[in-house]
Amino acid sequence: MPSLLTCVMYHYVRPLLASRFPRLKALELSQFRAQLDYLQQNYALISPNDLRAHLNEATPLPPRPCLLTFDDGYSDHFDHVFPELQKRGLKAVFFAPYSSLVGRKMLEVNKIQFTLANVPQPEILAAELDTILMAQGLADPAPLRAAYLQPNRFDPPEVNYVKRVLQHALPQQARSVAVDLLFQRHVTADASSFAQNLYLTQDQARIMLSEGMEFGGHGDLHLWHARATKTELASEITGSQRTLAAIGAPVTGGFYSYPFGNEDAAVRAGVRAAGFGAAFTVEPALCDLTSADPLRIARLDTNDLPKDPGATGCPWLAQASFPAGSS
Repeated sequence: MPSLLTCVMYHYVRPLLASRFPRLKALELSQFRAQLDYLQQNYALISPNDLRAHLNEATPLPPRPCLLTFDDGYSDHFDHVFPELQKRGLKAVFFAPYSSLVGRKMLEVNKIQFTLANVPQPEILAAELDTILMAQGLADPAPLRAAYLQPNRFDPPEVNYVKRVLQHALPQQARSVAVDLLFQRHVTADASSFAQNLYLTQDQARIMLSEGMEFGGHGDLHLWHARATKTELASEITGSQRTLAAIGAPVTGGFYSYPFGNEDAAVRAGVRAAGFGAAFTVEPALCDLTSADPLRIARLDTNDLPKDPGATGCPWLAQASFPAGSS
């Protein structure tokens, strides 16, 4: 009987404390290595091709299968993740948006992240955002605070407020004005140079592909897909196809990662029509491949799993030890 699949989601992986942005929400490189030790001791780490073969041909997976996934296409992935995976003989799937990988543009989602990393007191940043909204005539902060000033799984209320307002709550033009003002004030006025250092290049992606890594779709501008207009959604999915074409990776039967995990039936239908065979959410759960929609594969965040090779008592590991379909 097949096991439940554990998928682990990563974003930034770097020597964080020695970096220019030690407060960035990133995984310290030493902790990444320790977590790989833990995963290799307790799971069977499978390749993207192993998962594809299981989905398409019912090829059996080993007990406690685990797949590694990396979102957003950062230079971290080439500089730090790729060498570590190679050294261990592991394979993973990477997801990069078109506008950052190919267009070399700084994405608004990353401008927000680095702004938050450079302002130690999020309540001050939230108040500054409110001032910008009022001064620029962009929005009334009161209903926005009522809707979004609350914690989520990883963020305190003020951080969640800044993220949600700047990611999707405002109209696109208003979002861009506010994001750019804050990024210029707190990080840099040279977003172009910042982007060159932050993101993978196409050549780096091709090298990773040649060594057995896989790339999948992750939109164009990294928008919330289910909140996008029909035109924006079409551009996001087309952007994913263009990304893979630019680096010589196949689309048909490939993988997709919904930015922010944001999807619905219309999004899934668009991704399926574009030729993608499976897609990942950010739902913190294991995936029963005997019954799950392959376009809704759940993933754990790196922070859900131990970063100590000797750790015991992880509930996710205990759950992964039971066969799929068992209660």
